[in-house]
Amino acid sequence: MDDVQFEPEQVEDEPLGFEGIIGRHPTMEAIFEVIRRVAPTDATVLITGDSGTGKELVAAALHRLSTRAAGRFVPVHCGAIPEELLESEMFGHERGAFTGAVASRLGRFKLADHGTIFLDEIGEMSPKLQVKLLRVLEDGRFEPVGSVGTQQVDVRIIAATNRTLDEAVAAKQFREDLFYRLCVVPIEMPPLRRRREDIPLLVRGVLGQLAAKGLPRFDVAPAALEVLARHSWPGNVRELRNLLEQMVVLGRPEHVIEVHDLPPHVVAAQASGEASAAMPWQFGAAGIDFYREMEAIEDRIIAQALRLSGGNKKEAARLLRVNRTTLLEKLKRKRAQGGALAALLGAPRGTEVVGGHGWIEG
Repeated sequence: MDDVQFEPEQVEDEPLGFEGIIGRHPTMEAIFEVIRRVAPTDATVLITGDSGTGKELVAAALHRLSTRAAGRFVPVHCGAIPEELLESEMFGHERGAFTGAVASRLGRFKLADHGTIFLDEIGEMSPKLQVKLLRVLEDGRFEPVGSVGTQQVDVRIIAATNRTLDEAVAAKQFREDLFYRLCVVPIEMPPLRRRREDIPLLVRGVLGQLAAKGLPRFDVAPAALEVLARHSWPGNVRELRNLLEQMVVLGRPEHVIEVHDLPPHVVAAQASGEASAAMPWQFGAAGIDFYREMEAIEDRIIAQALRLSGGNKKEAARLLRVNRTTLLEKLKRKRAQGGALAALLGAPRGTEVVGGHGWIEG
């Protein structure tokens, strides 16, 4: 795993990113430049990337910086609306068009007239609706469900997907002509694991946003920030934001997030990364001291189990799948041997040493 280079502490009023999108990684700076250049145009934009990477933030920024900013920004989550309702949601319907249609209703395209419509997860759209969308892209015309008349709109379309649409095209699951009409300007959002340098900025920005909503202002201890910066974040920025909100809502009265406050799977992933980073070993001309290296590995494993158990020996033994007496004997021996783990084991009760807890006998 690549080392994360932390920047010096930034001044509080220094911008964290661009138009509400936090980041200074070169990939993000390149995306910001594309947004600046394409926003004033009416070009259709296709935003791709994993879930939680901030695709809707990019779409909203494109709208705010466009000549349509006075109009509405109307999002439609194509994957969250049942297929039988999505056509009505997008294009509207006439009274009596189907069971339950007791009144006429304007669709999202009409609401977005002279503004921007954001079609999120467009890869989930059915072939039937893809045909209707293609017509709107071509001439701005569509028919509401149950209507014999045609409506005209002036709408900019921004679409997003976490699917690989060119593969969907090859599999005949997405229309090729629609794909090329949507992908006039492509923007690919990187997963958070590819811009780890931005994690400290995101942490500071999210904690500031939560404080602005009335929640307590929290800080993150340096050791905890290091763990957060090295986590893989499969849920990307959304996962990080949700985790920080959980930490703030359930947090300690000191208003500081420590390593032991973080979920076990995040801390465990950090420990796994440390272990893998230590391998392979560098063999010099004299080789290595096998027993000393194995002892160091054992120390790391035991220390991690004690972190996760809050220093409780019985729980640590369960995590290690050894008898409690076996673990106690090992710890007794390591105290006698000295070293880093022995220093931690010898700390008095209540001392903040591993995961913020003193060792608990028993």
